Amino acid sequence: MDSAALKEAEQIYPRIFPSGYSLLVIRNGQLVSESYFNGQTAETPNHIYSVTKTFVATLLGIAVKQGWIDGVDQRVADLLPEYSVHPKFAELTLEDVLTHRSGIRSSRGSADITLMLEGEPQSPPGTAFEYSNIAPSLITAILDRLAKEGVAGDKSDVSGLAQEYLFGPLGIGVSEWNKGSNGVPDGANGLHMTTRDMARLGYLLLRDGRWEDKQILPMGWVKEASKYRVEFDRQKGYGYLNWVRRQSDIVQTAQGDIEVQGYFAYGHRGQFIGVYPELDLLVVTMADATDATRDTYFVPDLLHDFVRRFVFSAVKQSNNPPGQK
Repeated sequence: MDSAALKEAEQIYPRIFPSGYSLLVIRNGQLVSESYFNGQTAETPNHIYSVTKTFVATLLGIAVKQGWIDGVDQRVADLLPEYSVHPKFAELTLEDVLTHRSGIRSSRGSADITLMLEGEPQSPPGTAFEYSNIAPSLITAILDRLAKEGVAGDKSDVSGLAQEYLFGPLGIGVSEWNKGSNGVPDGANGLHMTTRDMARLGYLLLRDGRWEDKQILPMGWVKEASKYRVEFDRQKGYGYLNWVRRQSDIVQTAQGDIEVQGYFAYGHRGQFIGVYPELDLLVVTMADATDATRDTYFVPDLLHDFVRRFVFSAVKQSNNPPGQK
C-alpha cells in the first residue's frame, strides 16, 4: 500500500472522528497501519457494543460446523424446548434472528427469554426487519443450553464454549462479557476486548472462516453470512448479524478497476470491522461511545466514506495486487 496515502489516513481519521480510539489497517495479511488516540494503546480493552452480535453469529456458525445445530433454518422453539412459546413464534427460525426479522418487540428492553417468546410478535417472524438488541440473546441461550448438555466436553456454558472454539484458537483476550437477566452472556452487546482482538475476527471472516491451518467455520458460511439479505436504507442492508453495503465501490488500481462490495460489523458510535475481500483488506476502529455528538445511525456511513476516500486511495496508489504487501 502507498505509505504516504496511509499516513494521510492516519492523520485525517482523528480530525473526522475526534472521539476515535484506534485505527487499524490490514492488507494481504499484514498490519500496515496502527494508530491510537485519546490515551488508548494496543492493550486497552473497550466495550465493543453491537460488534458482539457478529461474534455471536460466528459462534452459531461454529455450532453448525461441529454438528450441534443442523442449520439456520432450525426453529428456535425446538432448540429451547423448556420455554413456552407464543403460537405465532412457533415457526421462528435462527435465520429470522440472524437477520433481525424475529418479530420480537424491541420495546421489551430486557433480554428475558421467557418474556421474548411468550409475548405476541410485533410482526410475523421472517417478514419485517426490526433491529433488535434483545433477540440475539436467543442464540447465546441456545448455545449455553448446548454447552450444558455436554456438546463441548467439560465446557459447561456458552462462555467456555466460546473460549474453546473461537476466542482461544484466534488468540482473542476477552476481558468481560456482560450477562443478561437469565445469567447467560448478552447476545447483542457486552463483549470487551482490544482493537487487535476485534481485528482477529475480521481476519477470520476475510479468510472465509479459516484460521492458520484450521477451518473454524463451515465452508461457505462467510459467503452466506455476508450476503445482502434485508434492506435497511439507501446505503446498507443486513446479513447474519452484520451489515452489508448496498452498492459496490469501484476502486482503481494499477491492476485495473476492482468492484468492492464490503460488509462490516458495527457497534455503537464507532466500533467497526470493515471487511473488503476483493482488496484483501480490513479496516478496524474503536471509539468513545459516550460521545453524544456522534449519532450512531450516521457513523457507519461516515466510517465507510472515510475508508472509501482515504484507505482505498492508499490501495489505488499502490502497485501491489491482493496477495502482496
